[in-house]
Amino acid sequence: MRTPQTNADGATARVVPPHWLDTHVHVSHVTPTGQPRPDILADLLAVQEREPTDLRFVISCDVPLVNWMAGAGEKVIEGNAFVHDLVSRAPGRLYGSCTVNPRFLDASLRSMDQCFGQWGFVMLGEFLPYIMDHRMAEPGAARLVRQAVAYSVPVQVHISTSNAKPQGPFVNGGTEQLEDLMDLVERVPEARYVLAHFIGNPKADPPVVDGYLDQIERRFGRWPDNFWAEIRDVNSPGVRSALQRIPRQRLQIGTDWVTRVGPPFLPYGMIFGSTDPAANPYPPGVVAMADCLRQAGAGPEDVERIAFATAAGLLGVHP
Repeated sequence: MRTPQTNADGATARVVPPHWLDTHVHVSHVTPTGQPRPDILADLLAVQEREPTDLRFVISCDVPLVNWMAGAGEKVIEGNAFVHDLVSRAPGRLYGSCTVNPRFLDASLRSMDQCFGQWGFVMLGEFLPYIMDHRMAEPGAARLVRQAVAYSVPVQVHISTSNAKPQGPFVNGGTEQLEDLMDLVERVPEARYVLAHFIGNPKADPPVVDGYLDQIERRFGRWPDNFWAEIRDVNSPGVRSALQRIPRQRLQIGTDWVTRVGPPFLPYGMIFGSTDPAANPYPPGVVAMADCLRQAGAGPEDVERIAFATAAGLLGVHP
């Protein structure tokens, strides 16, 4: 077990949380252009080892695997088996999230039985309706969510971080995706929902998440008890809004960090889509990320809760 590091920053102590759990990491054994990679486990763990804390990942399939899952049921089973192979060789460091496609309902249910019944995966998702061309409120997706309830695992659903453009069948982008999700929530209210990369983007005045929060409050009157929100970009103006408007015990880290470049892979803490560590808006890593949370108004207990405790409690993960 790593021990926390305290670094000097003038008169301000910079204490790194002892544990850090990112619920949103995508991995692939194939490059985005389709080139096979050798075993990526050592390079993936090397990213964690560079950090001064006990960094852990919940991993699921990245492109091109999810694109293949959009077209064939057997690819759903194969992709989740790849995730299982990594998780099984890194217990306590990596945890599995099961990717499914309601267009291939039988294959998805079989894969869920493997992932949750045999392999100990901790979450269903990320649901990617814009890639797999479905709605979350349609019967097949609702059936998979009810199965997640039966396995006592939460459900992670894509909501556009930027809300800047159409995505797949969602002409109105993230606003329409969120409305679709809320339709599902009314059909399956017993499920627990993780709003993937919900908080992020550099836009301010207002931050993107403010519009989403207004939308949720119009439907439900307040933040629902069965919603958890991922913070993708810790430097986003939306973090301050989230701390003010979302119960702090419902916030967690979910950066959408990916293995698309490399190996060696980019440092942990890179903003999604960025490939140059020098151009990242903060030095990549948990030290600067914790500082960003504090600067947005999170107290020491809030930072530790967001970094680990909230997601750990949701997923049944222990320090």
